[in-house]
Amino acid sequence: MLERVDPYGDLILTSEEIPQLLAELDYLTGLAETAGERDVLANMARLAAVCREDAALELHLVGD
Repeated sequence: MLERVDPYGDLILTSEEIPQLLAELDYLTGLAETAGERDVLANMARLAAVCREDAALELHLVGD
C-alpha cells in the first residue's frame, strides 16, 4: 500500500484498504530507530484505525 504513495501526488485510501496499510505501518514500527519515527507511525495508525471502522471515511494522503 505504501508503495502507492507519491510525495507529489494525492492518494485516497478507503476503509477496505486500511487493514493492509495498518499491517505495513506495524512492520515499519518494528524498523523505526527513533521515538519520533515511532510516534509518527503510531499517530498514522490511530487515524487509519478510525477510518477502518467506518466505511464512509477515507484516508487522504496529500502530496506537496
